[in-house]
Amino acid sequence: MEIPFPAMILAAGRGTRLAAWTEHTPKPLVPVAGTPVIFLTLQRLAWLGFRRVVINAHHLGAQLREQVGDGQRWGVQIQWSMEPQLLETGGGVCQALPLLDAPQFLVVNGDVVWDLDLRPLLEGFDPRRMDALLGLVENPAEGVGDFVRDGAGCLQRGRGVVGSWTYSGIQILARHALQGYAIEPFSLNRVYDAALAKGRLQGVPLRGFWADMGTPERLAQTEKHWREHNPVVMQRIVAQNALD
Repeated sequence: MEIPFPAMILAAGRGTRLAAWTEHTPKPLVPVAGTPVIFLTLQRLAWLGFRRVVINAHHLGAQLREQVGDGQRWGVQIQWSMEPQLLETGGGVCQALPLLDAPQFLVVNGDVVWDLDLRPLLEGFDPRRMDALLGLVENPAEGVGDFVRDGAGCLQRGRGVVGSWTYSGIQILARHALQGYAIEPFSLNRVYDAALAKGRLQGVPLRGFWADMGTPERLAQTEKHWREHNPVVMQRIVAQNALD
């Protein structure tokens, strides 16, 4: 099934906590089990039915663009939003809006490794009631959650609250929720807070594999768990890379 709206991968950050890798390599090209993390994301988006993908880039952006290319190897069309100045998550999405030509779009953080069932997210978004629908995962064993979710799916901030959920870094945003923001550095948390105030920020649990590779320790754990959890997926990706 082809998804009728685009996806965006947030790939502009420097990845300072992975400085040993990212000083000379864009963070999205850091390998997990031998494959750059952004390749894993692009392959997963293609399998889900996305055909249009926007990627923003800043730190070593030319290198990232050269390595990823136009998306042909994954069967997707990639458009690039190059940032001379790092715009953070909110500013990055705002700059890319002319390329995100749909009432809603998927946004994926470039530093998560995942094999999640996104159907609840893709089928659950309702722009009449939501400005954003966040994909949620159960809290990592060593961490605390970000949001508390009520029975109707509405979210409230809940850092460290018992029963809270962790934001997965995967979401659907309504285009209208970004209207009025300047193209300048700011976090998407500003958009979330505005939606919270109107009761228009919702979340949905996602099932499957998810890991954050934001630190050297997490990267090592992610690689180990990814190999153990997804041998079939790994075989498919290795085979695809061999063909390319």
